[in-house]
Amino acid sequence: MNSQRQRDKAEAQRREQLLQRSLVGRKVRLRCVEANDLPLRVQWVNSPVIQRTLNFQYPLSLAKMQKWLDTVITDNTRRDFSIVTTDANAVYIGFGGFLNIDHGPRKAELYVAIGNSSYWGKGGYGIDAYRVLMRYGFLELGLNRIYGYQLTFNSSARRVVEMLGWQTEGTLRQDIFAHGELRDRAVVSILREEWVDPDVLPSADAMPPD
Repeated sequence: MNSQRQRDKAEAQRREQLLQRSLVGRKVRLRCVEANDLPLRVQWVNSPVIQRTLNFQYPLSLAKMQKWLDTVITDNTRRDFSIVTTDANAVYIGFGGFLNIDHGPRKAELYVAIGNSSYWGKGGYGIDAYRVLMRYGFLELGLNRIYGYQLTFNSSARRVVEMLGWQTEGTLRQDIFAHGELRDRAVVSILREEWVDPDVLPSADAMPPD
């Protein structure tokens, strides 16, 4: 009986931790997109440096971005977040989320963009955003497969996902027309069984018996 109570208590603590940390990482946290986020988002998307690795409409107006928010806010096939730092300043540094959420095979496409160049290469903000989104996808959305598309020349993005245990499934040749040319894209993914998160406690079911 004591053993079962210990297990129940441990499981309750685990679930509380998951609830608290599902949107919070070591460097960044996710929050819902608000209207006052949009001007910076438009600025980032219109940046030639950032746009080089994206496939967003270019150039993009604030009016169109506001219309986009009105549309996606009720779209159950996607989740969109703003990425902010976890320090006291809570700086808005980027955006990310999930597209094409399919609850049948339990899969979705993940996307991340760190728009604030002051946080590029400065201590793992991008990789932490991936970690938090993966946690949200696997635990909150119940996904089994998270995947993404990366332009094949974007080696830095590939290194990030490989560090997190993603696999490269293959290359889609001349798959997308962007900025005046056809480009190859790599398909990358990770399964729930392959996912490891150092900030998530194991289930009480995994605890050794007395």
